[in-house]
Amino acid sequence: MFNMLFGLKDIHTVISNKRKIGGAAEADMIQLSSGETFLNPVFTNVDISKGQYVSFGFIDEKGVNIIAHVDQIAVIKGLQHKLICQLNNTYIQQMMVRDTLQYLQKLCEVNAGFVTQTFKREALKLVRDVSVKELNKHNITLPFNVEDNIVHMNERLFA
Repeated sequence: MFNMLFGLKDIHTVISNKRKIGGAAEADMIQLSSGETFLNPVFTNVDISKGQYVSFGFIDEKGVNIIAHVDQIAVIKGLQHKLICQLNNTYIQQMMVRDTLQYLQKLCEVNAGFVTQTFKREALKLVRDVSVKELNKHNITLPFNVEDNIVHMNERLFA
């Protein structure tokens, strides 16, 4: 899940499945054919028309929102799917943490008094995305206990 990405198709998959898998697509650097270089861009959009990738959007570490045609890509280095708490782009990280915690609080309000398995699974996915540290930093409490030292393992056991 949190691996190297290999192209626009992978970026599009991460963006379109954000709610299911969390995180974002971030690169170490992107250089356009005009020579402009942007550090730690986080991709926000990939436009497709008639099955062809047309344009893409990203926000660089200075908070500049850029939309470019796919033909303008010269180099993308270090493209990865990362959790929000792992992003190097602090501008977008702060924005995404704020939005995720706001969504988490609404989710808790809607499910007040009912800790169902579905609610708990979604809430824990959001907490993992932003980190327990951020949860504590913003004084957000959940209606169930969350441990910050849990190591997640696959449910399948292999012999």
